[in-house]
Amino acid sequence: MLMEDRLVLIKQIIEEERSASIEDLAIRLSVSKDTIRRDLMKLEKQKKIKRTHGGALAIEKEALIFDYVKRSSIFSEIKERIAVEAINKLQTNATIILDASTTVEATIKYLESKEIQAITNSLTHALLLAKLPNTTTTILPGTLHKTQLFLSGATTIEKLKEYQADYTFLGVFALSTQGLFIHTEEEGLVKRQMIKQGRTVIALADHTKLNKTGFFKICDLSAIDLLITDETPDKELLNALENNHVQLLIAKKE
Repeated sequence: MLMEDRLVLIKQIIEEERSASIEDLAIRLSVSKDTIRRDLMKLEKQKKIKRTHGGALAIEKEALIFDYVKRSSIFSEIKERIAVEAINKLQTNATIILDASTTVEATIKYLESKEIQAITNSLTHALLLAKLPNTTTTILPGTLHKTQLFLSGATTIEKLKEYQADYTFLGVFALSTQGLFIHTEEEGLVKRQMIKQGRTVIALADHTKLNKTGFFKICDLSAIDLLITDETPDKELLNALENNHVQLLIAKKE
């Protein structure tokens, strides 16, 4: 991979996840930690990210909707495969809670043939859902995150408590034997409530999110019913999923 292409991908990953560690970036891009450090120095000099001890943070931007669309393209082929498997699990006339992740966003276009009642805290998801003829959409209230276009806060959580959905679609930031994690408490608390309000919780995660942890723990593995990913996890995680009665589905290439 050319350096220019790598810098673009690093920037996109950091914008999608709002933070990234040097170690994680090195693994995902198959380069050395020293290479990532040099790349992060270049991106910081270009004022595209903010370096931290051991990693980097996203910089808030004004072009809000374009930033969101751009980050949807990361690992898009894998997200599409995961999305198809998730939709195949749905019954028609179902109620679904959709979190604000881009992996969950990938499922929306496949809902077109199903009669669905959708509940979401994502403005981007709501716009896509509005185009589907057989879908009714409820947007949760709350405080708007201006770059990621989701709503969160106490109002969001209290409103969620009024619903009991057939399914919750949950995008995963990090998952390990210890549970599911995310990098911010505000979004983590909303995801936690979404899990509680879904009869069947379907977690969607590409392989890069597995065997990772984050700043805020959302829940134990036992809180989810199904994990859809694109590669078979290692033995330790497989055993943890089985012990917590989590079904595993691998979205393989055709």
